[in-house]
Amino acid sequence: WLSQPDCPPAIRECKFLFDNIAVAVPEDLYALIKRHTAVICARLKFDGVFYSRASTHVGNSQIFFYPQGDRLSSPVPGSIQHIYAMPAGELVFAVCKLLPLDCHDQIIDPFAMYPPFPAKMYSSSFSSHLENVKVSWVVSHFARWVVSTDTVVILSLSRVSTV
Repeated sequence: WLSQPDCPPAIRECKFLFDNIAVAVPEDLYALIKRHTAVICARLKFDGVFYSRASTHVGNSQIFFYPQGDRLSSPVPGSIQHIYAMPAGELVFAVCKLLPLDCHDQIIDPFAMYPPFPAKMYSSSFSSHLENVKVSWVVSHFARWVVSTDTVVILSLSRVSTV
């Protein structure tokens, strides 16, 4: 409501304060950051790109990122569960990784034959634990298409072409 045009101007001016109030930390986030309170945001705009926690906007929560910021490794897909401020003020994502296909299911990824096409099959399940992801580690958003109850297709929405 605070972002809507019909919101009174005086209240709209207070939006920044409402967006930056330290609140009690959810259990899953506490397990990651070991603090009882933190500044938590619903969304973040960084370099012209919008990011949201999954409970706010699923599409803007789906990201490819470099694990531990290692740009020599392949980016992995994950879902932003929380956006919070570190003690120094840096905003960070708490992300659950999308799990790879279980090799015992014997599902063949048909997209593996087409390396230039940025799609890949994954399990439809996410990791049960959160990990910190700095905004600078994010490569792109991704689109997710449910193929079955156990399988999804992930398509990178990167603005940069590798071709």
